[in-house]
Amino acid sequence: MAARSVFSHSVNYRSAVIFGTAQVVSSDDERERALQLITDHLIPGRWAAARQPTAKEMAATSVLSVPLAEASVKVRTGMPADEPEDHALDVWAGVLPIAVTFGAPQPDPALREGIPLPAHIRDRSGS
Repeated sequence: MAARSVFSHSVNYRSAVIFGTAQVVSSDDERERALQLITDHLIPGRWAAARQPTAKEMAATSVLSVPLAEASVKVRTGMPADEPEDHALDVWAGVLPIAVTFGAPQPDPALREGIPLPAHIRDRSGS
């Protein structure tokens, strides 16, 4: 955010730190289920629509499990914390929001003609 003084400029944020000991997931079924959950979390329905991983791809992929022994989450929101005497300055202050959003789908140049945009991509992008 932009404060009246450079010293008071800051950034609103979200941060998570997880403490624990990671272990390799060795069960093939558990590894595949974890990858499915991650894939469908990013784009719901994508796992079922895409080619499933080959044995070679699964062998090249590690999945880690981290039991949450301890976690810390921080969020910073709100307006600048200017010094009271700076409120009288003729300097604009406030928040300039930034957003991470899905944009319009961009087809791969190598995509064969006639393959329509699937609903799970259209729905995720808001197109």
